[in-house]
Amino acid sequence: MRTYRPYIVGAIGGVLAAAIVPLAGLLDFDASRGQWGITDWFFNTSVQQSITLRSAGLAVPDLDDPAGIRRGAGHYEMVCAACHGSPAGPPEQFADDLVPAPPRLMEQMTNWHPDARVFWTVKHGIKRSAMPAWPTQMRDDEVWDMVAFLTVMAAMPATEYAELAGLEREGCASCHGEAGEGGSGPRLDIQSPGYIADALEAFRQRTRASGTMIAAASRLSDGQIEELSAYYGKLVDAEAGEGGLGAQIAMRGIPERDIAACDSCHGSGRPEFPRLMGQDRDYLVTQLELFNEHGVERGGHHAQIMAQALRVLPQMEVGPLSEAEIEALAGYYGRVPRVTGPHGSTGSP
Repeated sequence: MRTYRPYIVGAIGGVLAAAIVPLAGLLDFDASRGQWGITDWFFNTSVQQSITLRSAGLAVPDLDDPAGIRRGAGHYEMVCAACHGSPAGPPEQFADDLVPAPPRLMEQMTNWHPDARVFWTVKHGIKRSAMPAWPTQMRDDEVWDMVAFLTVMAAMPATEYAELAGLEREGCASCHGEAGEGGSGPRLDIQSPGYIADALEAFRQRTRASGTMIAAASRLSDGQIEELSAYYGKLVDAEAGEGGLGAQIAMRGIPERDIAACDSCHGSGRPEFPRLMGQDRDYLVTQLELFNEHGVERGGHHAQIMAQALRVLPQMEVGPLSEAEIEALAGYYGRVPRVTGPHGSTGSP
């Protein structure tokens, strides 16, 4: 015991000494005077190495999708440009007063690589800085959209950014179109006012997974939700697309796997459920993939019903829809958005 006594005493003394420093208030956290150079180096090096370690081995998807770049641009303008700047202008003045100051990504993106490191930073954020995590950890597709946009932002003309980010249109119209006809976001004009109100409430309460919509809906009052739902919910009719397997699943389901017919809920007679006919095809694929992967945790007012219809609840033994079946359903119900321009000036056909 005597052999270890000096080490024990030393350890206790070290803990007490480490506790005295913060308790005595000796460390300076005054943002008006910035940070010491050694503090900046220690923090920045720790952050960079942490991200590098945790992002190693991530598989990077195709980032050349014009629609994904457009979606990323819209989200960037809504929540990122004020701190980091954009092709349309520098960051807001308050960003320069933050400690540590947010990097100006128009300059940094040429050196910020590989893409996996960008993804990890955007998804998880950075502790003890102003960089938050993505509002939901279930939407890697949204995070990759942001990465796709960031990879091309530095070389993007201000006029193109303004068009992609929806600066020429205010509020919901920047993503969903002036009349809800769709754009970088899904169509709203085919839905009922009640369904849109339920969806906005789910996003506002963070019970449905979408970092973009959580950020947008969190700012809405009850009155604004009611007004927006009444304006966009027009129940516009749309024609079916491809037939074949998609039409069979939509009208009859897959009886041998106990998968319900989609039209039993999503036909024109159930306004509390989303209408699918005429919705953008890529959006439908994404939502079906989310239910395939997350089941009821995808969220929304009717998530449990949808998960049961696809047989993806934890107690279910039969698997969900296959990739081919998802594509077939999207082909039957959905439309293909028109895409023009170098980075996806997407419009409704």
